[in-house]
Amino acid sequence: MIILKLCLAFIILITTVISCSNPANNILANHEVKFVNGSSNNRLEVLDWGGNGKPIVFLAGLGNTAHVFDDFAPKFTDIFHVYGLTRRGFGASLQTSGGYDTKTLTNDILAIIDSLKLNKVILIGHSIAGNEMSKFASTYPNRIEKLVYLDAAYDYASTSFGNLLANEPQPPSLTTKDSSSVDHLKNYFEKILGVTFPNDEWKQKFEFSNEGKYLKDITPGSIAGAIFNGVEHPSYSNITSPALAIYAPQTAANKTFPFYDKLDSIAKMRADSLIFLFKTFSNEQQVRFKKEVLNGSVKSIINAKHAVFISNPLETEKMIREFLK
Repeated sequence: MIILKLCLAFIILITTVISCSNPANNILANHEVKFVNGSSNNRLEVLDWGGNGKPIVFLAGLGNTAHVFDDFAPKFTDIFHVYGLTRRGFGASLQTSGGYDTKTLTNDILAIIDSLKLNKVILIGHSIAGNEMSKFASTYPNRIEKLVYLDAAYDYASTSFGNLLANEPQPPSLTTKDSSSVDHLKNYFEKILGVTFPNDEWKQKFEFSNEGKYLKDITPGSIAGAIFNGVEHPSYSNITSPALAIYAPQTAANKTFPFYDKLDSIAKMRADSLIFLFKTFSNEQQVRFKKEVLNGSVKSIINAKHAVFISNPLETEKMIREFLK
């Protein structure tokens, strides 16, 4: 969670790129792409990785699409039918003039579940998707089998969370080399985020010319801002389904921020202080989750990256499987 704003940089910083050449060779992911209508007749992209059994719906974090789960979601098709939803405004899902508040985004989830003719589902969400999961589970309890929060069980509407985002250290700026090709750009973001995304996720982020030159980023930063402005405090006490919250506690700034060594001494001190504040906030959130969610449980992966399913896929998969038994 502590590096959430840097994930937003994935959307915002790219606007400084002039051109990119040699776009990454994309291996087609093993999924079917469907388009269904959301709660306001808006087109939403749904990925279907197949499988048999109870349905799982993966929800992406802010700035990502369902394609971010291309390497992780198929692990569960052995005993589940696995889907993924791309939130409105991102990737191939329609950019609407409004509807980025929590209530509307939650109703989008309901609309796709109804369209797929699913009764009760398992929701697995990353990052800010936890805000929508909590709203959905407390509003439509009869439609939820279980919930899994991937470093997502935070109160995103709290002042403490806003203060953490405001004080995150700034990553190194893009260089000419960083912006010269997709591969170099991927390397840049891996250096600031500590993870890289599946190939298909990159294709959902940017538009390129036939020659491979960057044209524009698909989603403007204003949409991410609208989602942040529309978040709500979670109603954990109204969640009746079993819920697992996986957290990524951080022990040191140099483990959290891959670019820590490039910061000046003052920035390093601020980063160190931020980790202390995050520990306090994270501990409070974990205590609150365990106390208020009737059937809630908490697991931790120490020093995992915010995208725990990418940085620590084996541990994350094991925790989820044990919970879903």
